[in-house]
Amino acid sequence: MADGVSFKYESFDTNGVPPHERFAFWRDCCMRRFEPTGPGPVDKPFGASVRRLFGPTGAFTSVRVSSSGVRRTARMCRADDVDDIVVGIGFGSGGNGWLGNPDRTFRQASREVRLFDYYSQPSVTEWAGQEHRGLFVDLPRTAFDARTLGRILTGDGARLAPGGLAPMLAAQMQVLSQIAPGLGSADREAGLRAVLDLTVTVLRREFGEDSAESEVCEDGMFVAAQALIRRRFGSPDLTPETIARRLGCSRAHLYRVFGRHQLTVAGYIRDTRLQQCRAALAAASASEKIGDIAFQCGFENPVHFARLFRQRFGMRPSDVFRRGLEREA
Repeated sequence: MADGVSFKYESFDTNGVPPHERFAFWRDCCMRRFEPTGPGPVDKPFGASVRRLFGPTGAFTSVRVSSSGVRRTARMCRADDVDDIVVGIGFGSGGNGWLGNPDRTFRQASREVRLFDYYSQPSVTEWAGQEHRGLFVDLPRTAFDARTLGRILTGDGARLAPGGLAPMLAAQMQVLSQIAPGLGSADREAGLRAVLDLTVTVLRREFGEDSAESEVCEDGMFVAAQALIRRRFGSPDLTPETIARRLGCSRAHLYRVFGRHQLTVAGYIRDTRLQQCRAALAAASASEKIGDIAFQCGFENPVHFARLFRQRFGMRPSDVFRRGLEREA
């Protein structure tokens, strides 16, 4: 997922790309966080198409690809700041592939709904046969309380129970994949939200508590909300409402969670932004501008920012900026 993106749809395929460049084109556009397991197909024509829906609370991807393979190494996992949970369905055609941790691989049977910890753990993906089609939902780990998340990560590679809500999720993912190209922006966004909400519900019911708002989840919810604020403090769209939606709870419940710690959500956001801005000002160079630094930390009104800064730290932003330059000199 891309930070700061409220909603986005993208689609591409390899049809207009010269045959010898198609694999590299697909890898660079679709698999940027992976590397190929080999030089790519050379003895058969390669083709791929991808459709993606991005939102602030997750993403949905539909992919068709010829026989190929990619992997994610431990080094890549350490270098990337990506911690999404992925739920995927594979549709084999002429043969099935396999996915998973190189030390604990499994074969992906057609139409199974599986859970993947793609990004934080090394993994290898191979697609066999004439063509592979897959549907994938990316969710932030902050959508789950600490206990549920622990069970989810332990279940990496697990097949979701066919007797629960997983078949309903599979059907909804397939429908969205089929109709998304012909929908308008508002309908695409509504479809994405419906799939993301159902995916969160399925995982919570299978790996955690029935309710996201149970008392035992509140500590995990508080930690997850803090982490989300620290990561996205620079977004002007970061509000209690968007945080609650990202975490899968109501805004009233989010207020209660922070209230137990004698904090308000808006106050925590504001203080995080001020702390980050102070650190950035102290480390800034002479070519940087105070207003730009404040904007990058989520403050759109410079007058309001200066007043909040002085109230919080007892000095002006320019004082911190100047002292930082004097230390450098």
